[in-house]
Amino acid sequence: MNEIQIKNLDLNLLLVFRVLMEEGSVNRAAEQLGRTPSAVSHALGRLREQLDDPLLVRAGGIMKPSPRAEAL
Repeated sequence: MNEIQIKNLDLNLLLVFRVLMEEGSVNRAAEQLGRTPSAVSHALGRLREQLDDPLLVRAGGIMKPSPRAEAL
């Protein structure tokens, strides 16, 4: 697993990640964060790119964490 380069990471994305992990849904996370689902989805995309991992993938009606997301 690659080390996370904190100096290059947008730490605001970690809040989005935490809420996504708790809620399991982009829509519910958006409500919790006071953002649009589109903004949360884009934040997840940026985090996926920065960490080079899918992190959360849709499985049925919920978002399932990848092994790396669970490790984080």
